[in-house]
Amino acid sequence: MPFAIQLHMVTALMCLFLGAYMFWGKKGNRTHKILGWCWMILMLITATSAAFIHGFKLIGPFSPIHIFVPITFWGVYEGVVYARRKNIKAHRGAMRSMYWAALCIPFAFALMPGRLLSHFFGTVELEWIPMSLVALIVLSVGAYYRWERMWQGLFDATLERVGLQKR
Repeated sequence: MPFAIQLHMVTALMCLFLGAYMFWGKKGNRTHKILGWCWMILMLITATSAAFIHGFKLIGPFSPIHIFVPITFWGVYEGVVYARRKNIKAHRGAMRSMYWAALCIPFAFALMPGRLLSHFFGTVELEWIPMSLVALIVLSVGAYYRWERMWQGLFDATLERVGLQKR
């Protein structure tokens, strides 16, 4: 297995677990900042190594999944800028977006049958429908967390419209 693929798999899995821990851990303390920098560096390594993986060529040496490389670089930039400006709300949104859009969505697509990761996780025998459902669930959860306030506002407005009050 090529080094780029090995590096990509290891760093992506580390990002997946470290990112989940960061979401549920205490925010703003020294540990959060250190682990945040580690996560961002791992994300940059993951994105950079992805640029050297060319198993499914569609647009020159690249495939549609390579669109997540610039998304990751932009997300890291935004996250650092917002944190340095003390704009915590925007920082949180950028990090949530990057976690879901640059990590979880590509992970779900990488589990599709025929991809290398499907062999690693033993999902190679699964057909497209179950894996499509997994991808849909990941996308739905990601969309909810990214646009949580919007969904909550729509839910509250619906409750008010039908005469129920939020308690």
